[in-house]
Amino acid sequence: MSSTHDEGNLNSITQPVPFNPDIRRYCPNRDFPPYRYVPRLTPHPVKDPDGHSYRATSEDIVSPVYDASAWSENIDYLYGVDLFNFAYWWEAHEAWEEGWVNAAGNQKLFLQGMIQISAALIKWNVKQFRGMRSLSTAGRKKLQKISIESNNFMGVDLSRFMKRLDLFFDLPHEDNIVIGSLLYTSAKPLIFLNMKD
Repeated sequence: MSSTHDEGNLNSITQPVPFNPDIRRYCPNRDFPPYRYVPRLTPHPVKDPDGHSYRATSEDIVSPVYDASAWSENIDYLYGVDLFNFAYWWEAHEAWEEGWVNAAGNQKLFLQGMIQISAALIKWNVKQFRGMRSLSTAGRKKLQKISIESNNFMGVDLSRFMKRLDLFFDLPHEDNIVIGSLLYTSAKPLIFLNMKD
């Protein structure tokens, strides 16, 4: 693979598009940011004066406490899932990072794995495939460790989610491949929560 592919061509980088724009929202009352952050394409959300979360004060940022047994009531966790599913991968990463800081044990491992998967998708979008492979492998290893003890963790059927991730990240990721044509339903890296409606 040439280094050009791994560096990502700025002219070919675009805003990500959700793999399924009709997927269920788990936190429908919280609006999405006005744009998806893409490095080198859009303003950094918190560092750039034009960023969608610039000058957010510490009062605006609530550090959520993630309780694995009460995940379905945790609005911040559910919003992170929505952000992930609608291709706001940087924003999902940020939403979960606050919870990861305050978590312990399997919760910490799970959130770190999800953060790494989000980061891998950012790398995929900017065509930095070496970084994508490294982050996706690290994230999947963490989720695999949890699945040995509990297949259903914080509403995620880990075996099904892992199969989708494996299929997606094992696809050929090159500029000359139209990935959209290769994605079938079971390869889309989406999170389906086991909600009790």
